[in-house]
Amino acid sequence: MLSRKIIFLLAGLMEIVSAVQAQVPHLTGTVRINMAQGLISCDFTLSDLPRLGKDYQVLLNKGFNIKAIRDSAGLVLKYGGFYNGKMRGEGLCYTPQRGDSTYANPGTLRITYTGAFPVYTDTLNFIDFKGLIAFNGKTLRATDQSKWYPVIYDTRNDRLIEQVTYRIIVEGADAKMLFVNGDSPKAGPKAIFESKIPAAPLLFAGNYPIQQTPGAWFLNTKMTAAELSGFEKNIAEMKQFLSAKLNVPYHTKNVFIEHEPVERFQQGRVWGFVNFPVIAFAGTSLGRMVDTRTSALKDSSDYPFIAHEVAHYYFGNVLRPNATLFWFFLESTAEYLAVKTAEAKFGKAWADAHFQKQAKDLAGFKAIPLDQIRNQDEVSGTYRYNYGPLLLRGLEQIVGEKRMYRLLEQCLRADGQLTDYAFFKKRAAEAGITANEWLQFEKTFIRTSNATAAIR
Repeated sequence: MLSRKIIFLLAGLMEIVSAVQAQVPHLTGTVRINMAQGLISCDFTLSDLPRLGKDYQVLLNKGFNIKAIRDSAGLVLKYGGFYNGKMRGEGLCYTPQRGDSTYANPGTLRITYTGAFPVYTDTLNFIDFKGLIAFNGKTLRATDQSKWYPVIYDTRNDRLIEQVTYRIIVEGADAKMLFVNGDSPKAGPKAIFESKIPAAPLLFAGNYPIQQTPGAWFLNTKMTAAELSGFEKNIAEMKQFLSAKLNVPYHTKNVFIEHEPVERFQQGRVWGFVNFPVIAFAGTSLGRMVDTRTSALKDSSDYPFIAHEVAHYYFGNVLRPNATLFWFFLESTAEYLAVKTAEAKFGKAWADAHFQKQAKDLAGFKAIPLDQIRNQDEVSGTYRYNYGPLLLRGLEQIVGEKRMYRLLEQCLRADGQLTDYAFFKKRAAEAGITANEWLQFEKTFIRTSNATAAIR
């Protein structure tokens, strides 16, 4: 997720890790929604679970109450986490049990649960973000981050297994349109959604229009034909640039969503998030961004803002970060690529000015050196969206654009490994960055609490 104007998806691992990553869970079942009352009831079965032994947890949004967890024979299992439970992100951690210990290596788990959530209409919350299950009286939005479906956490490898294949029945008596990420939108009040390609399901239901172009779906938008054409032209341009520079094709047909936030926005604030292939925006009208005479975006700052979300196809989807540098590899890389995409559009002077302004704004920022990060949450919002991209700019100053793109390409080709500092250093070596260049990078940019003075 990225906000604009107010800045608020290891080599040498043991063989078992490769086997785990090759196995994708399958999700089946039913979700029932009551839009007026903010109710969600789910009866889901997770099958084809990876062989994790006892090194796993089941994560569910803290707003859900579990009715029962059953094994493949239908027997009700004990589970830990209901008392003084531990949180991981937006999810409570549950451990199915046999006797007094974790139920090892379940091939199948059936989980039935219900949750009640506020319906925000006239009285709004103080915050809205990707991890919130949001009812606003017109739509329901629930992302992978919100853990609206059961997500397996691999505790040994610090890895969320959010992507699943699925066959889900969605029922919403007061929802005219239904959508689950990985399939196409369908008319309510009941529809079946399926995906044989692993996806991290997002649920968007309610009363909204849909529009379509050859390259994208648009949900809850009211765009003219000229606005649709102009918007898609800009997106195609961004995809073409990124795929050429990173040598990884971008074939995904995106789904763009406009959604009303459940917090009261300050004037001019816009935020977006990615739950691929969905790119969602709050606080703006996509159609009004487009100058229909030129097909360009009216505000040049919209270009890198959107490009950041487009870049999450690579960092967040092709590479799914984890471990200590989760936020750096998820957000700092996407923001760096957004600026480079805008540089190709507006010129080198634009990018130079952008990085120099960021450096000036962060002159007083105190950062934990990247190689000393021990917990992913030590990479704050300012760090991940603003300071992290400056570190990548600093490396670019030393090694040049060509090897920077090769470094990012090597990262994309190493999905499934721990994205920590050793990962960063090894991918750099694979991209042809020498040991002396890396030492220079560490001395000038990494091993300091603030490297902004060195940014050019």
